[in-house]
Amino acid sequence: MRGLTPLLTCFYIITTSLAASISSLNAPLAFLDNGTFVGKHNGSADCYLGIPYAEPPARYRQAEPNHPYTGVHDATQFGFSCPGIQDSSSGSPYMTPLFNVLEAKFPGIENSTNPMNEDCLTANIWTPKGAGPGDSHPVVVFLYLGAFVYGGSSSYNGGFIVERSVQIGKPIVYVSINYRVAAFGFLPGEESRNAGVTNLGMRDQRQALRWIKRYIQNFGGDPNRVTIWGINAGAESVGCQMLANNGDTEGLFTGAVMQSGFPLPMNTYAQLQSSYDTLVNATNCTGHSDTLDCLRHVPYDDFYQAMLLVPTEDRLSGWQAIVDYDFIQGQPPSRMKAGLIARIPYIVADTDDEGTETAFFLPNITTDEEVADYVQQLALPGISDEQTAQVLELYPSDPAKGSPFGTGDANQVTPQFKRLSALIGDIEFHGWRRYFLNTTSDFQHGYSYVSKFYKDLEGVGSGTASDLPFLYGRGPLTDYLINFVREGTPNNGTAVYWPRWTKSSPQILSIANDSQPVEILEDTFRKEAIDLVVSLNLQHPE
Repeated sequence: MRGLTPLLTCFYIITTSLAASISSLNAPLAFLDNGTFVGKHNGSADCYLGIPYAEPPARYRQAEPNHPYTGVHDATQFGFSCPGIQDSSSGSPYMTPLFNVLEAKFPGIENSTNPMNEDCLTANIWTPKGAGPGDSHPVVVFLYLGAFVYGGSSSYNGGFIVERSVQIGKPIVYVSINYRVAAFGFLPGEESRNAGVTNLGMRDQRQALRWIKRYIQNFGGDPNRVTIWGINAGAESVGCQMLANNGDTEGLFTGAVMQSGFPLPMNTYAQLQSSYDTLVNATNCTGHSDTLDCLRHVPYDDFYQAMLLVPTEDRLSGWQAIVDYDFIQGQPPSRMKAGLIARIPYIVADTDDEGTETAFFLPNITTDEEVADYVQQLALPGISDEQTAQVLELYPSDPAKGSPFGTGDANQVTPQFKRLSALIGDIEFHGWRRYFLNTTSDFQHGYSYVSKFYKDLEGVGSGTASDLPFLYGRGPLTDYLINFVREGTPNNGTAVYWPRWTKSSPQILSIANDSQPVEILEDTFRKEAIDLVVSLNLQHPE
């Protein structure tokens, strides 16, 4: 303690004594800079929750790196969730069983009860029990679902995955993070772009990855073996992180897993100018010489209520990842085709019935003519009458050929529901999964699966996120994930061999409930239809 002032000496004695006292209670400790973080035991894992990975963010400013840590910190509780629109479900009663399934495994996944605050940029770490700086376990970083307008890390218990990794003798470290969403994290418009604050949620993710690179060794993680994993909007984020910086990962991650989300054709910052203007009007910032600066200074409660006044359709379509020619430097499909993407191994996955949840939003489309109008005006806006006829021929009104697939005439919620579900699932999910594979698999190892879990959910079938509970637990998908994080391949020598997907041999893992086996299929289902809608979507983005 030589050279310390009396005040600092007193502080040092108090904090050191507190750390020693906590240590005597057998709580896990992590030491970052001059700070001590006190975690807790979680079964055969230790966890450290709510650690700030950046300075408290100023509204519509990029996140700044954290200052060196000092003192003793309680890391036993999650930090604040980032403010978002909490209820984004379709409201269909058919969704209730799926919500119940997800809620049982991930409390608060749809309507988080975790308090929200703009000071929300925190990370949570689960490690094998007793892991520390002397270890070097591979790391997986999870990015949550939520359509970029809601979500938070507190719903996801990484202990399930870490415990399983220890059980099978392949320990890994799990990290989840919070990042800004909705109007706070994805504000479009010329003003936002000129200030460099577009796609703030993804910029937050990048800052968190830099933090992990710097500090994960203190938790027993290997900073040179980091896999980023996301579902839905989180998966689209993973793809965009692969495309950012012209595909240069900066050494921040070495593998990727994408569930039900891929880099899609996007609106530009200018095309969504109306979303910016709507928020300006709702906050009474109209007429200010610097409307962005006005938005920065609107009191939080007023700002949040103004965000809720924006019509639902504008929330979901207006606050999204956008092409800003900065973080996202061009249209993702074009960037992929040009090879401007990280050359790392990856897994890309879909559920069998991705389109059902969106189709619930379209109960008033009941005739062939109304389906044609939807396709021509919304799904593939601007296609010709001849092209529309081609699409409808390949996606017929016969319910036995629609989604939920393989259920015959059952699940026809409305007269055109299964047809719309099949079409939407292929345009927004399966088609872009295949495009990703076709564009990149010659240059890096890619693996793909389709999940048929929960086919018995009426109307929904194997909808988006229905595979997620099978990754946060004990089973083949969890083991495949763990092995991929450790080895860059999902195969561990015990489960069904999962081949690499190639254009000459497009093989996909198909997995369902325990009564049905894991099997390898040719990824050629609905090939003619999917090839058509992807080619049209490239020319006519939604």
